[in-house]
Amino acid sequence: MHPPAHEPIETPLVRSQTRQFVALLVICAATAQALGLTLNMKSQFGANDISRWCTVWSLLERGTYAIDDCPWQGKTQDKVKKPDKLAPPGPEAGLLRKLEYGLAARSWKDGEPVERFYSSKPPLLPTLIAGLIYPVRKLSGVRLDRLATEPRLPRLVEKPVEGKPGVVEKVVEVPAEPVQWPAWSFYFKSIILLLNVVPMFVFLIMYARLLDRYAANDWAWFFCLVSAAWGTLLFSFVQTLNNHTVAAWAAFFAIYGLIRIWDEGVRSAWTFAATGFWAAFCACNELPAAVFGLALFAILAARFPRLTLLYFVPAATVPCVAFFVTQFIALGQFKPVYEEFGTKSYTYEGSYWNEPLEMDWFNVHPEPKSVYLFHMTFGHHGVFSLTPIFLFSIAGAVAIVFGRGARLKPVAWLTLVLTAAMVAFYAWNPKARNYGGSTQGLRWLFWLIPSWLVVLPPGVSGGQDRRWLRWLALAALFVSVLSVGYALRTPWSHPWLVDAMEHLGLYRLKR
Repeated sequence: MHPPAHEPIETPLVRSQTRQFVALLVICAATAQALGLTLNMKSQFGANDISRWCTVWSLLERGTYAIDDCPWQGKTQDKVKKPDKLAPPGPEAGLLRKLEYGLAARSWKDGEPVERFYSSKPPLLPTLIAGLIYPVRKLSGVRLDRLATEPRLPRLVEKPVEGKPGVVEKVVEVPAEPVQWPAWSFYFKSIILLLNVVPMFVFLIMYARLLDRYAANDWAWFFCLVSAAWGTLLFSFVQTLNNHTVAAWAAFFAIYGLIRIWDEGVRSAWTFAATGFWAAFCACNELPAAVFGLALFAILAARFPRLTLLYFVPAATVPCVAFFVTQFIALGQFKPVYEEFGTKSYTYEGSYWNEPLEMDWFNVHPEPKSVYLFHMTFGHHGVFSLTPIFLFSIAGAVAIVFGRGARLKPVAWLTLVLTAAMVAFYAWNPKARNYGGSTQGLRWLFWLIPSWLVVLPPGVSGGQDRRWLRWLALAALFVSVLSVGYALRTPWSHPWLVDAMEHLGLYRLKR
């Protein structure tokens, strides 16, 4: 029988040699593949990551959050147009608006306002990135937008012969465009490695250690580690700048801290502080995850009020304060600019959002909630259709909740409640009806992937002795890895189910 939740569990058994070898192989191979993907792929994929890179460029090259002058600004629609001066609050203004105006510097109020472009993404992450790049940028003196050029050599090219349709001749010609080597690749790829590849490596190591303690048998241990390495769409997104992987790593580190405290008897100040910091940092990168941070606080405060207040809360305050401070410095307001979607900040003249296409078309012409909910779960962007291994995660969470043991119960309850809450939130949210746009999978729920993985072992452990369950789990893993492989060329594209349904005439996008 498992020990009660208030008692620490026994020290886990030493990992078998077979598990040691498998862990080394899987973690080494997955990390190396992620590294290779990151180094080989382009540094700027599309609107989503370019929006953040524009803010980084503007901070380092112009000392401002306005992105008007950024050479890549025209490549992103993830931006807003707002005046660079704050207007005095009217008599109907709320207390928050009056507070913002009162705190603003005089230079933010005086003078004629000019409308400027700003990234629509929260400024905390780009500010942190700019801070990381700043020392290298200062010492090297190399601008982020510098292009080194190299003239091309003469070569044979085929050209049509005038007056002779279908006939070509070979001539020696020097291409007009030189070879270009952008400096930003060196800056940006280093950041991607630091934000995505390194945390993924640490995540896999820590997850394998969790499996040592909570996987009931070898089948569950091997299956879950391979799933964590290649079976989730997080792997597809490690190659690009985005907030979703950052939030997911943070969520895992927070959950790991919760397990150490609740199930394993760790009471150190550092563990409480780390849990609080990572929970809050997750929420700062994925705003609906604020409920995750509050839930962790409530769980720990109920049993360990003193330690939670002394260490969890102050550590959680750090990223929260940084989020609101950078938000205020960037735009003169504490409210995230996402809340202005549908207003003139987004619908300025020439804005993409005036006539959105493809998935974004549904923001203007929303599907019925039942249809949207289906495609979020079992349809073309479905969590369970693209990555069906998570069906076993739900089964595992239910098994833990209704099982006789006490281990992992807070995580299992948290997983079930947060999954239901987030699916409901996005299914009924009137400002988010586009499945995340052109993206592989429902990226807004990626921060839940670590909790799904933590409760996965009980859901698949029966495969050790039941062949039918083992093959069912393998089929789910096959589809999940297929979805990841389809997404590797670029995560900012439609999943294979969308493309298949379009080609078969089962689904139509406005293009």
